[in-house]
Amino acid sequence: MVYAPEYRREIEEGVAGAIAIPPEVPVLIVEGNYLLLEDAPWAPCRPLLDEAWYVDVNDALRTERLVARHRHFGRSEADARAWAAQTDEPNARRIAASQGRADWVVRL
Repeated sequence: MVYAPEYRREIEEGVAGAIAIPPEVPVLIVEGNYLLLEDAPWAPCRPLLDEAWYVDVNDALRTERLVARHRHFGRSEADARAWAAQTDEPNARRIAASQGRADWVVRL
């Protein structure tokens, strides 16, 4: 048995060991914004993946989805847009710079 973390949006934290993965699972799909980064502590992740896919979402669509998610978790429209612009957007640029380490890039 292997245990994986789960990100819990309601507490804005990852919870270690929240997901149990039994040995009979033949394929494991892992989602994570930072898995292709070359910075510590993320650099060791890429070699552990048999294949890495990067999903490239249109900037406007990504922003609207982020704002909707922030609204769903209680932020006002103005606060959600400010967070998306000041926090999510710089993070998205950082993550986009790592797409060259992916085996496949899927554009939405």
